[in-house]
Amino acid sequence: MEKAVLYVRVSSKEQEKGFSIPSQRKLLKDYAEKQGLRVVREFEEIESAKAAGRSEFEKMLEFLQKNAEVEHILVEKTDRLTRNFRDMVKIDDVGRTVHFVKEGQIISKDARQSDKMMYGIKVVLAKSYIDLLSEETSKGMLEKAQQGLYPSWAPLGYMNNHETKGIDIDFSRAGIIRHLFETYSSGTVSLLELTRIAREMGLRSRKGRPLVPFTIDNMLKNPVYAGDFVWKGERYKGKHEAIISRALFEAVQRIRESRRWARRYRREFAFRGFLRCGHCGGMMTPFEKKGKYVYYRCTKTRGQCPEKEITEDKLAELLGEPLKRFGKMTKERAEWLRQGLAGNVAQEKQYRAQERKKLQREYEEIDGKIGRLYEDKLAGVVDAEFWKRKYDDYRAEQKRIEERLAENAEKSEEYLEDANIILELFQSMPGLYLAADNSEKRKLLEMMLSNSIVRDGKVESELRKTFAILADGVEEEERLIAENAPLEERNKNWLLR
Repeated sequence: MEKAVLYVRVSSKEQEKGFSIPSQRKLLKDYAEKQGLRVVREFEEIESAKAAGRSEFEKMLEFLQKNAEVEHILVEKTDRLTRNFRDMVKIDDVGRTVHFVKEGQIISKDARQSDKMMYGIKVVLAKSYIDLLSEETSKGMLEKAQQGLYPSWAPLGYMNNHETKGIDIDFSRAGIIRHLFETYSSGTVSLLELTRIAREMGLRSRKGRPLVPFTIDNMLKNPVYAGDFVWKGERYKGKHEAIISRALFEAVQRIRESRRWARRYRREFAFRGFLRCGHCGGMMTPFEKKGKYVYYRCTKTRGQCPEKEITEDKLAELLGEPLKRFGKMTKERAEWLRQGLAGNVAQEKQYRAQERKKLQREYEEIDGKIGRLYEDKLAGVVDAEFWKRKYDDYRAEQKRIEERLAENAEKSEEYLEDANIILELFQSMPGLYLAADNSEKRKLLEMMLSNSIVRDGKVESELRKTFAILADGVEEEERLIAENAPLEERNKNWLLR
């Protein structure tokens, strides 16, 4: 007996308790028995075909790919199996015979063109049904909005009322939300502080997650809490009960707008977001005193922290300390490094040239094989199928060689140029840093340093790898010079790096 899989589906979980699944299964099993097919696996789907990634549908395709001996798919009708072209293509790719039992149609690779055309038309009709259903749903939601009924899931602070089709106040949260609006309207509380207050009062998302500033800001600008709502870009007067007054809502919007403009034109602080507190890990955030003096302090987002305020100029001075190591490299050592790098580049270029010649020889040898194979094909020594298979293999091999040749493109000069720039920058760094303003200092520091922290009024930073190797080499050479070490030993120290 030939083997088959059975696929049954209902369009929603509400139908799970009905007779649709059992009736489909009985119909398909009776059909299999009459046709002499043995059902080896059943797949049952209880969700919408419109939803992406139907799990049982995908499992069925995977099963068929792994079990080539299973040649048939049994399904009630077209729209049970697919309602979009993507699924239709997937079914075609597995190359099985599909039996649409209720429609009396069998689709296989040998099916008549007219049957395949009818199958395609049914898929079009099924997709049109989905699109129409979506369009009707959208129309229904718009009609609800025009009637003053909130058309979607209720926002935080409200609950959907399935009898009235509107929303009702969720009194377990409404009081907290009103308090947040009132607190923010005072103009003395930041969005971050308001988020902290919301968390302390126990306000959580519907899934129980802590709220973040972005969520709180969306809540503050949502007119639903004042009795209105926005749907598809239009504002509607709602029939639901407001949690806050319109006057309070407008007061909050004025504060939000003023702060938005303040953020747009706020002063740029050189080291904002660059340092963390060494005690608690919080960011060191800037603020002004008397409108002109810039200080940094720990945000203390993780509780109390002993780290004290520090001025921006003091920070700039402390951050520049590691860079002082850079200026101690002698001109002789810098030239020695340049010559060494140039020698490495020359060796690299020689190696790449040899590698290119080798790859080009391999490519030409394959060209010869293709030519001889073609002559054999013309002479009838090999058939067309063998020729095509071997030709594809040879061309695939040539493609890999082409990719390796592209990777072999000469970039040695760029490498040497970059290395020279780093050396020059290394030697002149202390002077550059000292002459720069704080914003320019920040750019230099981002290139040189990582993991900068402030601890007890001092700055701790790590030099990035390239600069750390050079700086450590300079310090070690200073030590060796002080010990009167010979030049050979000092060179060996650098070579080991």
